[in-house]
Amino acid sequence: MRLVDVYLVEHADILLYELLAERPHEHWISHERMPTFREHQAFIASHPFRYWLLVMSDMTYVGAIEVTDRNEVGIAILKRYQGRGLGSEALHKFIEEYQPLPAIPALRNGRWLANIAVGNESSEIFFRKMGFITIQKTMVLRHD
Repeated sequence: MRLVDVYLVEHADILLYELLAERPHEHWISHERMPTFREHQAFIASHPFRYWLLVMSDMTYVGAIEVTDRNEVGIAILKRYQGRGLGSEALHKFIEEYQPLPAIPALRNGRWLANIAVGNESSEIFFRKMGFITIQKTMVLRHD
C-alpha cells in the first residue's frame, strides 16, 4: 500500500472525478451538484487540501484521502475495490505517516477529524472502527 500525492500523478483528475461521481448525492457535504469535469479540474488546480493522496494497492490506484488545514480527513475507495480492507489499511498508513496540525482554540482541533454526512452509515461505522468518536453535530441553514 502506498499513498501518493495527487499532484504527482498524471490523470489523477480522472480517478478523483470517478470517486466523486460514485458518491451518492445524500452523502455530499461540500457541494450541491455534481461539477462538470472542467470545474473539477479547476478545483484540483486550486490546491484545496493540505494533503490530497491517491491510495495505491498492488500498483493500482483504488481511492483517495483528502485532508484539510482543519485536520479533517476524508477517504473514498472506488466501489469495485470496497470490502477488501483497503480503506482501513490506507487510513492506518496515513495516521502512521502524517501528524495533525496543532490545535488553535476555536479554529482547529489538534486531532484528526472526520465529517460524515447524515445518513452515511457506512462511513460512520468505518470511522468508529478506526477509533474515531462523535464530538459534535454540525448543522447548516437551508436555502429553501
